[in-house]
Amino acid sequence: MQKRTTFKILIIGITMILFTVTGLSAKDVDLRGMVRSYTGFRFSEQDIAVNEQTIDLTLEGWGDMTRLVINPYAYVGTSSEPELGIREAYVDIFFDNADLRVGKQAIIWGQAEGAFITDIVSPRDMRSFILADFREIRKGVPAVKADYYAGSYTFEGIWIPRFVPTSMPGKDSMWMQDMDLKPGVTITPQPVDQPAFDLKNSEIFGKMQYFGPRISWEVMGGYAWTDTPYISSLTPTGPSTVDANQAYGRYKVVGGSLSTAIGPVVLRSEAAVYLDKPFSVITLGSPPSIDVENHHQVQALAGLDWGLWGIEMSAQYIFSYIHDFKDGVIEQGKKLTEFDHTFTFRMADTFLDDRLTAKVFVYFEADPLNALIRPSLTWSIEDGVLIEGGVELFVGSEGTFGSYKDNSLAFVALRWYF
Repeated sequence: MQKRTTFKILIIGITMILFTVTGLSAKDVDLRGMVRSYTGFRFSEQDIAVNEQTIDLTLEGWGDMTRLVINPYAYVGTSSEPELGIREAYVDIFFDNADLRVGKQAIIWGQAEGAFITDIVSPRDMRSFILADFREIRKGVPAVKADYYAGSYTFEGIWIPRFVPTSMPGKDSMWMQDMDLKPGVTITPQPVDQPAFDLKNSEIFGKMQYFGPRISWEVMGGYAWTDTPYISSLTPTGPSTVDANQAYGRYKVVGGSLSTAIGPVVLRSEAAVYLDKPFSVITLGSPPSIDVENHHQVQALAGLDWGLWGIEMSAQYIFSYIHDFKDGVIEQGKKLTEFDHTFTFRMADTFLDDRLTAKVFVYFEADPLNALIRPSLTWSIEDGVLIEGGVELFVGSEGTFGSYKDNSLAFVALRWYF
């Protein structure tokens, strides 16, 4: 009861602020938003694993050469305290051949769907694994972004003065997984210090894009922090207990993407090389120990988008390679392989005058065999009011998705847009 009372207070407060701002402004102002109620039933435990309410608002104001965007949200979940935050809050300044954006912003790059290859500027919110809405997975970062337009070419530069990490599941979350690196040894991750707010700890990215009638491409580069920490050392605390000390590390990245249409088929490709990225290498002694090594990592994607009998379809192959690989390389407490292969497939169709939408999205890993299968149905009750139901089915016993086999669930969600 206390949680819901606090949540109501937060919503009332944020609504009053927004309407006060709109009332005082002499500019063109638009207020829109979304209210969502989501409930998930977990098969393995026969319980209501997720019950959450979200309010997401966007205030947009226009001047002669400027635009203001503020995107506050309020959230309350089953086992968490009410959360009030600002996902984005920035100002755009428009010039004849350039734009400047200053403030907290979520930045999306690349051609991949459901994967992050060159799309590494904004960190992610992984507290619900990858099941959150695509828009809500990306976190806003304080940044200065400049775009210069020269015909079909766009040049973009980004400066992020303060590092923002990816949000990981809490220790009591159903999405939190233990570090199972050696049988019989309990490894406890320790809190990690973020890089100091200092000019030398800034992140910098740059990109050049070309938009043509038949082909579009982009090349990018950057100097970034690892959004998730790596294990920097292990400290024995008992005969079978070890503390895992963690840190964030620097690396460089170069990459690009390409897309073109051949008749009704769209071909997409994307690749990135992460240079001197820090990885943890575990030695399973008594006690186990950790060395930190820098390795080059390559990630690449090839994708197809097409339509058949009115059905939209997409397929992707995602490849990962770690240079100079050795046994014992781990990331986020999970053992990695030299080569990794992931496939995705998406299919969507509409029925009943587009009021009913059927979708399925599948992630599939070949070694070990595991998958995430996400079918859903969405019914448009009326304009702006949707009810959605579906299943999040984790298949397998190992791998990225199979390790969550006990978290398979059915869900229903009601969304109201205004």
